[in-house]
Amino acid sequence: MSETTTGGLSTLFSAGSNAADMLPHNQDGLFQILHFAIHTTENAVRRSRWFGGRLFNKFSGESADYVRLSGAHLIQTLRVAGIQPPDFIVIAGKYLLRLDVAKEAHARLSESRKHSPTTFP
Repeated sequence: MSETTTGGLSTLFSAGSNAADMLPHNQDGLFQILHFAIHTTENAVRRSRWFGGRLFNKFSGESADYVRLSGAHLIQTLRVAGIQPPDFIVIAGKYLLRLDVAKEAHARLSESRKHSPTTFP
């Protein structure tokens, strides 16, 4: 049914999304990715305060403690946060990063964007 609704393009959209997750981004792109991921996790935090929200988080796979990132974005985020990324991270993999580390990297990117918006740390 979903293939009918999208005109057979869902696999194309999925492939495009996967390809975007594997590409490293510039400073602005990573800032936007972290902003969205942090916002999504903060919504899960708010939902986790009541039973229905915890149930929603459970079935949607969202966490109130971790931000979901691709391997490429995790490596970039860890570097921005001043943490040496481990060698075992796979670019195409999906990982969970603690919310506080993601917020630290986001804050550092926000600060560096004020001074030079086109360079990547």
